[in-house]
Amino acid sequence: MNRNTYQTALNQLKESVIEMADQALLNVRNGLKSFETNDLVLANNIIKADDQIDMMEEEISKQALRIIWKEQPIAQDLRLVTTILKILTDIERIGDHASDISEISLHLEGHQFVRDLSLVLSMAKHAEHMVQSAIEALVSEDAVLAKLIIAQDDIVDREYREMIQLSAQWIKDDVDDTPYVISIILIAKYLERVADHAVNIAEWVIFLVTGSHKNTPLF
Repeated sequence: MNRNTYQTALNQLKESVIEMADQALLNVRNGLKSFETNDLVLANNIIKADDQIDMMEEEISKQALRIIWKEQPIAQDLRLVTTILKILTDIERIGDHASDISEISLHLEGHQFVRDLSLVLSMAKHAEHMVQSAIEALVSEDAVLAKLIIAQDDIVDREYREMIQLSAQWIKDDVDDTPYVISIILIAKYLERVADHAVNIAEWVIFLVTGSHKNTPLF
């Protein structure tokens, strides 16, 4: 590759990661929608769509490895390719959590219980924002933004603890509602994990900029 072609390949690698993250987050949104609306068709579609996320992960990995094999990048470029290879697993897991949420919808077929999901929706909003910001930090190679994302995880953790407390009260008030409430707890846990994956991505962005991961110098 000449220099222009090489730079184009790096830019395409970033664009592919953005596309994969956008698709994973769309699946999370639709998975949550399938639960809210008891839409079993949508739930099944999200589960099938997870295959696309897996294929994207494989193709982006191949893109990254081709750059390493052909160009033997050094310094910042090598850190970029390494970072992308690391965060692909986190993005793929976000897609898995969307599928997990949709599976819950299928297991609750026929249940008509209704609960206030505002806290879960708030968790979803914060977690989604964290992932989007983490990808933005990757593209702009912004360690300051990455550190802000890590700090935001406290918000999602607090909301998750509140959701557990609220769910315990719901079960106490109506034991027959237990299966539905447990499903809400599981969804909240998956959203908490989505936020954790955003933190992981942010930590690798800091590595991209500084060469250190979790305060450990790597190169």
